[in-house]
Amino acid sequence: MKKLVVVTALLLSACSQLPDIGADKPTTLSAEKQPVLAVPIPAPVTDASEVANNDTTESLATDFEHIFIDTDMTFEGVLPCADCSGIAYHINLYRDGRFEARQEYLGRGQVQLISGSWLLEKRTLHLINQQSTLPVFHFRSNQHLVMTDLAGKPILSSEAYQLSRYASLKKLDQRQPLLGMYQLKNNVATFITCQNGDTLPVANTQNHLPMMRLYQQDTRLNNKPVIATLVGRKSADQHGIDTLYIDKFEQFWPNATCPDQFAQKQLQGIVWRAEKVANRYIPHQLNVRLIFEKDRLYGFSGCNNFNAGYQQRANTLSVQPLASTRKFCAEASNIEQQFTEKLQQVDRAEVNADKLQLFFNNQVILELVPAVN
Repeated sequence: MKKLVVVTALLLSACSQLPDIGADKPTTLSAEKQPVLAVPIPAPVTDASEVANNDTTESLATDFEHIFIDTDMTFEGVLPCADCSGIAYHINLYRDGRFEARQEYLGRGQVQLISGSWLLEKRTLHLINQQSTLPVFHFRSNQHLVMTDLAGKPILSSEAYQLSRYASLKKLDQRQPLLGMYQLKNNVATFITCQNGDTLPVANTQNHLPMMRLYQQDTRLNNKPVIATLVGRKSADQHGIDTLYIDKFEQFWPNATCPDQFAQKQLQGIVWRAEKVANRYIPHQLNVRLIFEKDRLYGFSGCNNFNAGYQQRANTLSVQPLASTRKFCAEASNIEQQFTEKLQQVDRAEVNADKLQLFFNNQVILELVPAVN
């Protein structure tokens, strides 16, 4: 029995000894002696909401990273406006770094065509133009632009501040109201815009013919330049020359001139566009305008032409009863009635900076601005 205990102790002592491999030699185990850990491999889990990659998911991949304008894009939408029913935007972004935009103040008909270059900082889009200031936008995704606030943060509280991407690049609508100097010589017409001084040949299209006939029939004009109001668009002709294409002729304004933005405005000789009647904005597309000549005034009240005599002494002004055509236009009748009534009540006129204010009993009842379009 003692012999068995001694043999067992010797065997246990031998198993506890480590081989002497020296302090500077690494300890290694042979491949046969390395322990093998059995790690279970989980079975694949199928997500019922997962959708396989396709053209749509691949095109949206940049939604979660940086945005790249590597194709021509069109964005459209209506943004809020403090003093109108909204501002409609059509913005074309071109991959070569250019942009074109159409900005229309709804209800006022004021249209601006703006072009320039764009700058993209991660998701922030800057539209750069020397003469105009446009909103800064944030790419919420490559399908939506969101206007930023004054701190540069995207306004995400309402979709009213968002423009949506059109399915494909959409041609910009170039039509806009224009006011400028028109002249016809030997059936060749030119038009100089009052807004920026561009001199444009006028295309002899069907919409131009009524304007040509009226110019030729009016003995006061006799080949002289005359201010005209119209709706038109500038586009290159077949030879690449910028040309004016008239969509709608409105009116000639004999004895008027383009307003000088640097000179003190005078009452006479300027086409005034009515902007407000009794603190209510007048839709621009109604083209409510008038001009004061030496002892008479005439204009367009949204549906009808009118004229009247007037008297002015210093700032006092009195307008005689209006003579007017008698057409009915449902969309203009309310504004037209208010405008003509207020015009005949005027007792004082003041030109302040770039506005003409007409008063009655020391209250502004009509506000007008020099028309440049």
